[in-house]
Amino acid sequence: MRIKAYLSSLAALALPFTAAANPERVASFGPNGTHWPELIPTPFMYDNTVANIVNVPCSWSAIKTALQNVTPAQANSGTLILVAPGELIGLGNSSGSDPVLENLGSVNWAQRVTVAPRDGYGTVKLKVGVRFLKVYGVCFAGFEAVDPGGGLKRTGIKMQGCRRSALAWTKCLGHFGVYGTDGITTEGIEIVEVVQPVHYVISDDAADIYAGGGPITGWRFDGCYHSPRFYEVPYTGGKPHTDTFQFATASGGTYGDMTLRDSAYFSSNNCAIQTGNINGLNLEHSYVVSDDVSLSRYPWLPGGAGYTDPEEGSTSNAFNGSGKNFTAKDCIFYGGMGLNDTDAAKPWISVTNTRTNKAYSNSPVSGSWIVDASAARTNMPPLPTDAYLNSIWKNPGATTVVSRPVFIPAGDTYGAPQQVSITCSTAGATIYYTTNGTTPTTSSTRYTGPFTVSNTSTVKAFATSSSLSPSPVQSEDYRIVNLVSTPVISPAGGLFSTAQSATISCPTSGATIYYTLDGTTPTTTSSVYQGPVLISSSKTLKAMAAKTGAENSSVASVTFGIGNGYIGSEAWTNVTFPNQTGQFTIRWSAIPDGPNIDGVTGLGPASADGYEDLACITRFATTGVIEARNGGAYAAVNSLRYEANKLYRFEFNVNIATKKYSVVVTPDGGSPVVIAQDYAFRTQQATAANLNHLSLVTLEGGSHVVSEITLGTTPAPTAPTGLRVTN
Repeated sequence: MRIKAYLSSLAALALPFTAAANPERVASFGPNGTHWPELIPTPFMYDNTVANIVNVPCSWSAIKTALQNVTPAQANSGTLILVAPGELIGLGNSSGSDPVLENLGSVNWAQRVTVAPRDGYGTVKLKVGVRFLKVYGVCFAGFEAVDPGGGLKRTGIKMQGCRRSALAWTKCLGHFGVYGTDGITTEGIEIVEVVQPVHYVISDDAADIYAGGGPITGWRFDGCYHSPRFYEVPYTGGKPHTDTFQFATASGGTYGDMTLRDSAYFSSNNCAIQTGNINGLNLEHSYVVSDDVSLSRYPWLPGGAGYTDPEEGSTSNAFNGSGKNFTAKDCIFYGGMGLNDTDAAKPWISVTNTRTNKAYSNSPVSGSWIVDASAARTNMPPLPTDAYLNSIWKNPGATTVVSRPVFIPAGDTYGAPQQVSITCSTAGATIYYTTNGTTPTTSSTRYTGPFTVSNTSTVKAFATSSSLSPSPVQSEDYRIVNLVSTPVISPAGGLFSTAQSATISCPTSGATIYYTLDGTTPTTTSSVYQGPVLISSSKTLKAMAAKTGAENSSVASVTFGIGNGYIGSEAWTNVTFPNQTGQFTIRWSAIPDGPNIDGVTGLGPASADGYEDLACITRFATTGVIEARNGGAYAAVNSLRYEANKLYRFEFNVNIATKKYSVVVTPDGGSPVVIAQDYAFRTQQATAANLNHLSLVTLEGGSHVVSEITLGTTPAPTAPTGLRVTN
């Protein structure tokens, strides 16, 4: 098989891979051209034997049309969408930006569809910033972000609610974000050899991983590289907070089972990796450094914290925040371990062969830290220059090995016999399989169509083609059992301003339901469900069902946020309230963290992903005043300047029949101020017949917190236009 040429000066670091259907991983710190999405089968961007290859011009509309036209059969048998050279102009990568692609793909595809440049990495440029929203089962690979110029923000990338999707072999200059979204579990994300090579001054994180209103789980970051950000000085208001790689939750979303493998992180002003209440963070062969080691590659910059006063811009922490069930294997850490014990007395449950520059007081449950002060310096990853990326991500040549077979459905535990199909991305390949666990050969059963797996079995398959080497053998285990159905919880979690009564049911007749409210996995010794469960404070409700003569069900899990404060950040936060169709009053308190943020809070008929989803809107404007939306523009009856970290009480009086609303804001310690009087619903929501969501988002590097949300159906008195209410 043809071997990709070594880089003469980086032979030990930029390791080669064979011209197989997919690269095979070689451990590294950062990208080396040997990582590719593998949790879900994903056609390699350079595989010229893929069954379905679609060529499109360089435009978002052409990519959208191609994705819309992919059939399930084409996706399952392997599809590459190849984009002609050119520039793809984005619409911005903030949560308020219009997505370039939205509501495409499918979570039911057995393989991802790969979208990549036809002529290889770097031949299609991303400009201005791009946002992908609810694009399912798609891998975007081989794109290069370039500086848009003209005073615009550096080109960033955001993936939001993109279940089972991936981003690979891509350079990102600006902010990088991977977010969940309201009401769904965003699972199966893979971020592979995504590189942020440039550090600069901005009061923002380099990368944010957010659970926004719905759980995120089972994500992997493989062979990635992230440089720091230094906040601007001087600053006004609260001290900025910059992290290189931040995990956080918004809207009560939960997250866990995150894996960082073969990746490198250099510390920003606060830390390299920031976590908040994460349950399960697994680091394998990763490089996380701060302090003088990080500064040796990424020194202070003019205009940024630390340039004139190193104490001001301290980068001393490798880790900061909270969480539990952390593991580390074959890693190198340098700098402070600022993890607190909020979630666990010992966040690290397992540490294996991991070297640090000092002995951490934060000892693991199992294993120990190896103190080796020189490890971080002697193992620093190669700098991902354009020349380096072009060399490791170039086309390795014609494919010489057949792709691995793909099983539909994948092996798992099932409560009934399964019809199993096998596909292969290589066009014209012949598949051979066995169902008794033995290794298949060309003398084994030839696959000609779906077959039934009626009993617990191990199915193995490989594929051949006359002009290529055979594929590796793929194996899947199917357990066919008498399985109790998974319980159904109603309501299905979310954020509520008042206590909720949760009901649990099970489709399997005669099954007994067991549940927990402390986040632990329920067993047959847990509480038995006998009627509605009152949720009066924020809880995770988990339930399973059991029946004599059958296997226990899978666990159902939902999270309730009751009466919490909600954070408006770049990830949209959505809070549900009882559906309103007439006149009503809703009140809340809000605190901005700066004097010139872009902090929006509004009411809409559904979960919001953009401003156009809101009917009634108020905002902390970048001009330093509080405004409300009147049809097509923002305005204010009276001018009210806001201050950082000060509490403001908002009252909205809404009349859905007339599509009008009024807003009164009371600063803490001050008098009420009329901001809006009979303002029209936002133009895009001029026909809204009901409202049931309060949504918030903050841009411009700040945030605001909303709390004490109360709802009344009888409007409170409001002042006439232009007057202030004084009592």
